[in-house]
Amino acid sequence: MKLIRKLFQFPYAFFFSILSLVALLNNSLAVERSTYIVHMDRAFMPEDFTSHHHWYLSTINCLSPTNLPSSSYDSPSLVYSYNDALHGFSAVLSQDELQSLKQNPGFISAHSDRRVTLDNTQSYGFLSLNPSHGLWPASNYGENTIIGVVDSGVWPESESFKDYGIATKIPAHWKGKCDGGHDFDPSLCNSKLIGARYFDKGVTASTPDVNISTPSARDAMGHGTHTSSTAAGNYATDVSYFGYAKGTARGMAPRARLAVYKVTWPEGQFGSDVLAGMDQAIADGVDVISISMGFDRVPLYEDPVAIASFSAMEKGVVVSSSAGNEGPKFGSLHNSIPWVLTVAASNTGRTFAGTLTLGNGHSIVGWSLFPARALVENFPLIYNKTLSACNSSVSLSRATTGIIICDASKSVNEQIDHVSTAQVYGAIFISSDPKLFEMGSMTCPGVVISPRDAKAVIKYAKTSDIPTATMEFQQTFVGTKPAPTVATYSSRGPS
Repeated sequence: MKLIRKLFQFPYAFFFSILSLVALLNNSLAVERSTYIVHMDRAFMPEDFTSHHHWYLSTINCLSPTNLPSSSYDSPSLVYSYNDALHGFSAVLSQDELQSLKQNPGFISAHSDRRVTLDNTQSYGFLSLNPSHGLWPASNYGENTIIGVVDSGVWPESESFKDYGIATKIPAHWKGKCDGGHDFDPSLCNSKLIGARYFDKGVTASTPDVNISTPSARDAMGHGTHTSSTAAGNYATDVSYFGYAKGTARGMAPRARLAVYKVTWPEGQFGSDVLAGMDQAIADGVDVISISMGFDRVPLYEDPVAIASFSAMEKGVVVSSSAGNEGPKFGSLHNSIPWVLTVAASNTGRTFAGTLTLGNGHSIVGWSLFPARALVENFPLIYNKTLSACNSSVSLSRATTGIIICDASKSVNEQIDHVSTAQVYGAIFISSDPKLFEMGSMTCPGVVISPRDAKAVIKYAKTSDIPTATMEFQQTFVGTKPAPTVATYSSRGPS
């Protein structure tokens, strides 16, 4: 009695004591949960259930502890039911619930959900695709073939996804649809882009408090739009990359139909969503699935792409996947699946360039992607030990009215950053690293030349009384050798 009186003499202390007890109770009831992909034998479904989805849902609900309310945040939950890519489901479970699930009739296997890795206009000419003979006319440019791209969505307003020249009658075997969502009205689909769906339950199951920024099939990352247009983009005339590679862009099958399945998000990429997208693509009736992502160092029986593509193969759907972007080291291939067409990255014999012309008339073609139509003409050519390290934007800012020769002692990408920050009029970089030419960028007026060509440039800068140079950009050369070669960044075997 005295204790009760004391507690009520200090009501705030009593209140916080109760809160602490509640928190301790909740913590004791809470368990750590993860998302699992579960493979089931459908033949074990009891006759009482009208669908496998209801069977899976009932199975999960039966795993809930009896001493917790059914609405508890701490209950197991079903994420997806799979019907075509896999017979089974994905669910958020504790270890105890997983062990209990394994005792259920029909259980085959389960593995943890995993994060997926994304793999990031002249190709048709390089491949000798010709409008008058060969594969293009023989296949009628892919007409009425439905390509399902499982990726980060699509930007539907792109010229590559307009339906001019495409027959209005959709193939009879198509069962899909165009789902609306944030900034994506179903009317954006047409005779070219015939389907658009999105899957984000795996992301939200992994991170319940995540805020999906674009809950629709609209592409917020660019990767899916790129891969979709590469596979099936319609003719887009008068295009270029900031003045480079001018011409007409088209996909490998420009008359094919396109269906997109958004499964990767800026907020996360998970196998359960990938599996859901591939499951839906098979059900919708696509003829081909294109997927440019994969799982590293995962056995085939736990790889969602391998599992789903095997089911696709059984149903006559061809699956094409990327090799990965973890090269050049060996054993980096992440889609070495025997029943999948695995595609490496390669060059196409095309070079983006800028021309450097010295004051003595000697010209050198170097690599550049400076995104402006600019002519840096007859500026002083500067080479000295202090500035040519190009490792300090402060130092470089004292010599902005010239073209700096940056020596080969530092990373070219770091040098480009310093030169850009200092706003130098122009720069010459020295490198023969193929990775730079395949994946680099140029944010300042500059060209990259080889160490061999650099000798003549440095000699001229040192010996001429008034050395000058001119740089011209936005040049494209085709037919460069050797080609094709596997890109440096492309993953390699053995698997």
